[in-house]
Amino acid sequence: MILTRFDNRLLCVRQPEHGVQTGLFASAWGNDDVLPLPQPELATTLAATHHDDGWAIWESRPSLDPSTAQPYQFHSIPPVQHVKAYRAGIARAAEHDPWTGLLVSMHGAGLYNDRYGSYRLEEVAEQSLTAEERCLVDEFLRDMALLQIDLAQQALRHPTPEPWNQPTIREAYLLLQVWDRLSLQFAFRHAADGVIAPLPGGTALACRNAGAFRLRLDPYPFADDAVDFPVQAQLVDDRAYTDPEDFLTALTAAPRFSLECKVIR
Repeated sequence: MILTRFDNRLLCVRQPEHGVQTGLFASAWGNDDVLPLPQPELATTLAATHHDDGWAIWESRPSLDPSTAQPYQFHSIPPVQHVKAYRAGIARAAEHDPWTGLLVSMHGAGLYNDRYGSYRLEEVAEQSLTAEERCLVDEFLRDMALLQIDLAQQALRHPTPEPWNQPTIREAYLLLQVWDRLSLQFAFRHAADGVIAPLPGGTALACRNAGAFRLRLDPYPFADDAVDFPVQAQLVDDRAYTDPEDFLTALTAAPRFSLECKVIR
């Protein structure tokens, strides 16, 4: 769950809805200046759309952060809850097809290994793991490494002992991270200035605020000069909640609305 303060209230974007927006970026990606989606296009888009579906398990009864009395922010949820949700989401993604499962598995594992050395999320990097949590994460990473070898062989139809080092897989994974972070640039950072890197090839995507939930991107990656990428959201009171049920009551009563996000050249 992505939680931010907006208009004196708490803006809530559920992770699967963030995934839908991420998939919209994937579907529209590519022009004469930026490479289009790697093959297979449909499975890459499915991976973008479903990369955070496992969160739905946790969001059905989100635990509260004692320091805020609100649900844990997405980057601070304890691993014992986070890993469980991601395992379920990865298993579900693999049911679509091996390529989708492979990319979603790499996304989940990448949250604990600096995205395969490509990017370090500062909020997560600041967390310290207990010995028990470290064992849980290490087991998760080992399981994902084995699963990825199996899924990559199914997807490519030949053995691939190190999927991350396979150029097509690496490119698709990096693009998934770019689309994921581009969605967060709206849902979490409200279209603030920023830089998203690396794009495949080692370049960066510069983000510049162009108004309320509007961004200019350089290089510009879409065919049309202006593209809408809405995301479903809800607004609840920005207050302390007594327990998960208290928060869920407020969330259930809050109408869903389309948060209009726009990218312009």
